[in-house]
Amino acid sequence: MKTDKALSTLKKYGFTEYEAKIYMALLERHPLNGNEIATQSGVPNPKVYEALKRLTDRNVIFNVSEGTVVNKKLYSPLPYDELLQSLKAEFEEDHELLDDYFKNLSTKNNVDWSELYHISGYAASLEALKELINGAADNIYISCWNEELIHLMHELKEAESRGVKVVSISFDQPEAPVTWHHYHHHVGAFSDKRHIGELSCAVDDRRVFILHSAGADTHSIISSHAALIRTTINYIRHDIYINQVVKDFPKELVKQYGDQFERLLNRF
Repeated sequence: MKTDKALSTLKKYGFTEYEAKIYMALLERHPLNGNEIATQSGVPNPKVYEALKRLTDRNVIFNVSEGTVVNKKLYSPLPYDELLQSLKAEFEEDHELLDDYFKNLSTKNNVDWSELYHISGYAASLEALKELINGAADNIYISCWNEELIHLMHELKEAESRGVKVVSISFDQPEAPVTWHHYHHHVGAFSDKRHIGELSCAVDDRRVFILHSAGADTHSIISSHAALIRTTINYIRHDIYINQVVKDFPKELVKQYGDQFERLLNRF
């Protein structure tokens, strides 16, 4: 290490430039008196004794001779390994203090900077979803229309063959056979109106994909935000549960809410 680099490093740990020069001069040769230290270190004589007092107070250097009328005070340095050990202990103590403080400070602002990607275009969005499905290891929940289901059929079948749990619900009748847990949404004017261009998918409870393809501005988002993932999975599950109830009790629901459930759906 060059002298300039050693000096700048010591200054990071609280040494002034003069103090660093004096300590390094004493490491190179000791014991020395004040005049000898000034000559050896290059520190101006008027500044040497100020720096020596500060270094002595910090136990970085020591008087090894009090001096007499004939002989001057002599100084020696703290062995460098002891200095480095002291600096290391001080750094670790400060690091631990800051770590605890910053950790406590950061919990007061629980902002989750989870990833959020925005993808423009229908084809690009479906390609991104295919990549997510291809990387699935545990489970896939998907709600979509038959048109998108056809585009994703190969990837979903491959995922199922890898042992991935696949659960889906479609807003219209699938044209191809589906081998995994699939549910069919009740067909009615309200589904066309309320779910047009909609696709939601959650993968491995870690990523969520949402597509909006109604109108000219087709786009999608991918996120790892825990709240968005949980909301999407619960939305798909809830839709499956409700449509299973519709399938199991059609007459009762029509009688209660009308042929298209309008007395329920038009409430808000």
